[in-house]
Amino acid sequence: MLVYPVRQLEKYRQHPLQIEQTLNLQANLQARDPQVLAVDPVKVKGEVGWEKGLLYSQLVITTNLTYPSTRSLQPVVIPIKAQVKEFYSDEANQSSAEHEDELIIPLENNCLDLQAAIEDNILLNIPTQVLTNSEKNTGSMPSGDDWNVISEDQYQQNQKHAANPQWDKLKKLLPPDEK
Repeated sequence: MLVYPVRQLEKYRQHPLQIEQTLNLQANLQARDPQVLAVDPVKVKGEVGWEKGLLYSQLVITTNLTYPSTRSLQPVVIPIKAQVKEFYSDEANQSSAEHEDELIIPLENNCLDLQAAIEDNILLNIPTQVLTNSEKNTGSMPSGDDWNVISEDQYQQNQKHAANPQWDKLKKLLPPDEK
């Protein structure tokens, strides 16, 4: 686990702690998101140090995650490579002009839990639309008896070609030569 007490990290004020580890987070990620089918070992490389009086972590997270397609529920392998920089503080009210652009995460129990941050960022990097290669290439949509899914473009095209019944009623009121 990547949990560091703040006291232990105090000695890295001058030179950051270098991190390079491989983690097995499949059980944790599946517990947090039941749609996660599989997770390759997660490679984490980066550093933890101090900047402007705040503790920070700067990490590169790399893994492959298997997730169901949002159309067909077929398994899709999603490569994930996330670069993350987060700031932490053990002080309850950490606010100053030099830190107003950064989100400062409060530390719990005076410990930096990088594993939770890694899990959060993996889950945040799952795209909202997951498609298999054939679904991307063909653009086919699911359909069934008396229904089918259409894209927004197809919907807009159908709206342009649909006749307006009110317009047809108005045309009937005009004399035949003005139609």
